[in-house]
Amino acid sequence: MAWKFRCASGELLIRLSTLDGGAPPAKFEARREEIIGVATGILNRRGVRSMTLAEVAAACGMATTGIAYYFGRKEDLAAACFVAGLDRLEAMVQTAADVPTAGERVRRFLVGYFEHKARVVRGREREIPILSDIRTLSEPIHTEVSDRYAAFFQSFRELLRAPDLRWLRGDAAWARTHLILEHIYWLNVWLPWFEVEDYPRLCERVLDLLFNGLAAEFRPDPTPLEIGTRRARGGAPPDAFLIAATREVNIHGFKGASVDRISASLKRTKGAFYHHNSSKDELLVAGFERTFDILREGQSAAMRAGGDALEQLRLAVVTLLAFQLSPRGPLMRTSALQSLPTVTRHAMIERSNRVTARFAGMIADGVAQGVMRRIDPLIAAQMITASINAIADLRLGPERGHAREHIGRYMTPILYGLFAPVSAPAR
Repeated sequence: MAWKFRCASGELLIRLSTLDGGAPPAKFEARREEIIGVATGILNRRGVRSMTLAEVAAACGMATTGIAYYFGRKEDLAAACFVAGLDRLEAMVQTAADVPTAGERVRRFLVGYFEHKARVVRGREREIPILSDIRTLSEPIHTEVSDRYAAFFQSFRELLRAPDLRWLRGDAAWARTHLILEHIYWLNVWLPWFEVEDYPRLCERVLDLLFNGLAAEFRPDPTPLEIGTRRARGGAPPDAFLIAATREVNIHGFKGASVDRISASLKRTKGAFYHHNSSKDELLVAGFERTFDILREGQSAAMRAGGDALEQLRLAVVTLLAFQLSPRGPLMRTSALQSLPTVTRHAMIERSNRVTARFAGMIADGVAQGVMRRIDPLIAAQMITASINAIADLRLGPERGHAREHIGRYMTPILYGLFAPVSAPAR
């Protein structure tokens, strides 16, 4: 008979295998868990697009037909990985919910997550999948797994529903939840640079930044600068296909952002796409190059504007947040890096690291000048990059309110901490 397994939310059903009947035996379950664990590691390195059942089978010491006995399609296996990861994250949320205040709950969750990452490094636990690749799944499984993620997001949102945060409601609560989770996911980018013995210290530094921000004093948000208007390609205006492809990749992932979908978003034909572009892969690389050019331009413009290091950093961040929500935005999400060829991906990661290092330099100057708190510049820079990356997700659903309000909801936690009201009081 056909077996289906229900996830913790009670909503998602995933077809796993066909058996002769009766309850799934322990051996079957153990083998299935092994396959999910191996596949998750491959998924995190290569993404859904590049993972193959043959690769997973070889890593498990099985034939490809053996994997197909448990998971009929590659996407079935990827979905099982995502759901298993979400179940484990949900368990961490439930553990964190046992303490009374929002700050204690966030601390307990983050400490638990760092402990999980340490166990992974030491080979004592399997990885949790990078959840951004959920968007690459095709229907109907995309909707099913996305619904499961939405249930997890709401559970995490409940951690902030505490007496000490009665004022945090609506879009502001959504934005704070989103930011915390984005910082947690972003750990996959920079945590491998450090020794596992340092994880507890790094956890405390992240918590300090989450709770207290980086500014030593309150200042009203600056007015964003105009960027991204430079003419490119020998004087030609920015390519409409390039911007459309960036938006579609951010929403649907590389696989889902088909040539047909990109063309349709511009009310153009597939032939028109290939008249202007050699391939979708080439366009994706150009999208990343444009993204890093814009990030660098925002930093440089803020530095030219003058002022102390905090003023320059605030101006750079608010300018880049505004660009994400402008008609010329968004920037390419870093989750799409997994879809690039290895050599190209490494080159784009190097560019990303240089942008983040530039933020770290601004922060180090600000600490020296006394306008920023005594914080870790490298970790703070990574968290700024994650926050700029996060606001692009506002395009994935209906936007409410003015762009300035959205920018404030993301800017305030960076400067003054997660639990500071949007109009932060003077310190």
